[in-house]
Amino acid sequence: MVTNKFLSVFEIVLIVGVTIVISLNRWFSILYFVPIFIEVYKDMFSKRTDEFERLLKYKTSNITLYVMIMISALFLLFSLKATNDIFYFYILFPLLLKNLLYIGYIYQRNKVIKVTGYTLFAILSAFTLLSHGFTLEGLMEFIFLPLLLLISTWIALRFRWIGSILFSGWFLVLSFFIFRNEFNVVKILVYSLLGTPLLFLGIQSFRKEGEL
Repeated sequence: MVTNKFLSVFEIVLIVGVTIVISLNRWFSILYFVPIFIEVYKDMFSKRTDEFERLLKYKTSNITLYVMIMISALFLLFSLKATNDIFYFYILFPLLLKNLLYIGYIYQRNKVIKVTGYTLFAILSAFTLLSHGFTLEGLMEFIFLPLLLLISTWIALRFRWIGSILFSGWFLVLSFFIFRNEFNVVKILVYSLLGTPLLFLGIQSFRKEGEL
C-alpha cells in the first residue's frame, strides 16, 4: 500500500507536469502513457493489494466515472465544440481526480493537505519561474498564486474552518475569472488543472483528523 501511495502522488505531479510542458511541444503528450502504465501496474501487477485497497479502487473509479459522465452531459448541453484540447482534458482530469480521491481516502487529514498543498505549490512555482523568469511580473504572479497557496496550506493545517474557507474562496475566485467571459475548452483545461486540487483541499481541510 505504501508503494501505491507513492505512485498516486507521483502520478499527480507527472500529470500536471506533462500538461504544462505540452504547451512547449505537443509531442510531450506521449508522456501521458506513463501514468496509464502506472495505473495498469497498480490494478493488475501489484502484489500488495488487500481488501481495503480493492474497495478504494472500486470507489474512486466509480466516482470518477460518474463525474466524467456528468461533465460530458454538460459539454453537450452547452454545445461545446470539440478541439484537440478536449482530448487533454479527458486524459488529465480522470487521472487527476482518481488519484486525488485515492490519497484523500488513504491519508489522514494533515497528510493529505501537506502532500497536495506542497505539491501544487512546487508545480505552480516552477511554472511561474519557467514562464516569466526572475522578473517583476514573475514575482507578482508568484505572490498571487503559489505563495498564497502555501500560506493557505499552513493555515489549513492549524485551523480547520479557516483553511476550508480559504481554499474554497480561491476555488470560487478562479471559477469567476475562468468563466466570466467566453466558455471554451482551454479554460476548462486550466480549470481542471487548478480548480480540482483547490476544491479538493477545501473539502479535505474541513475534515477532522482521523475521519475518512
